[in-house]
Amino acid sequence: MRLPRTLRPLALLGLAALALAGCGRSSESDSAAAPAERAERAAPLAEDFERTWLGVLPCADCDGIQTRLVLRGEDGARRYLLEETYLGVEGDNAFVQEGEWTEETLSLEGVDTPVYRLDPQGPASRWFWVQPDGGLEMLEGRGRTFGDGLGYRLQRL
Repeated sequence: MRLPRTLRPLALLGLAALALAGCGRSSESDSAAAPAERAERAAPLAEDFERTWLGVLPCADCDGIQTRLVLRGEDGARRYLLEETYLGVEGDNAFVQEGEWTEETLSLEGVDTPVYRLDPQGPASRWFWVQPDGGLEMLEGRGRTFGDGLGYRLQRL
């Protein structure tokens, strides 16, 4: 069943609340925080850090794209490493991309939300929507989600 776009944030919030309750978290400040506040806590805040996400993204002409994204912050510089392997394809099927990234705020489905943008100065920027659970959902472009969104998610390691 496919949810209308206006109900998706509520469904995600409900799932996140159930997951937190199942993990035994009882902090009122965590459960009462607004979605954007919870997502901001998932964002890198320290001066030096490294965070990694992994998942298999959909592919039109292969079995999927195994994707590993690493965001780093060191001495004030923000760098990323993106490794993509096209599954079920013979030959040269692995690609590595490196560059700069930024954290920005976009209005997605009517809510101001933190997003990570790879290569912000380039014409082929990639956008990732920070989810309340710390995962990332890849966006089609600035503020546009793909279909149901669940197939375009990377989980935080």
